[in-house]
Amino acid sequence: PKLIEGLKRLSKSDPVVQITVEESGEHIVAGAGELHLEICINDLRDEFMGGAELKVSEPVVSYRETVTAESSEVCLSKSPNKHNRLFAVAVPFTEGLAEAIDNGKVTAKEDSKIRGRKLA
Repeated sequence: PKLIEGLKRLSKSDPVVQITVEESGEHIVAGAGELHLEICINDLRDEFMGGAELKVSEPVVSYRETVTAESSEVCLSKSPNKHNRLFAVAVPFTEGLAEAIDNGKVTAKEDSKIRGRKLA
């Protein structure tokens, strides 16, 4: 298949690009931003697939921030029924958690109880 071969060539040519395949068969191309993805799709279409037609959805851009020190303020959130109050303080990741996420030892797809035990 041209698409699979083109995606392999794209991931080899650009080490920042991450390609995953969902259970639905949808191929996800992740990059360093909207402009980067646009360039990757153009390269995939024109250089790696010989101008073949692609069905491309609008990019989903997720903004990510990090916590470097414990916050000085306590945040309050109330549940929709106003009976529960949640207090939260932002703290940095524990030592080794970022590496565990990068290595795939902690993932969003695993069972929440198992993931909770690892994070506790």
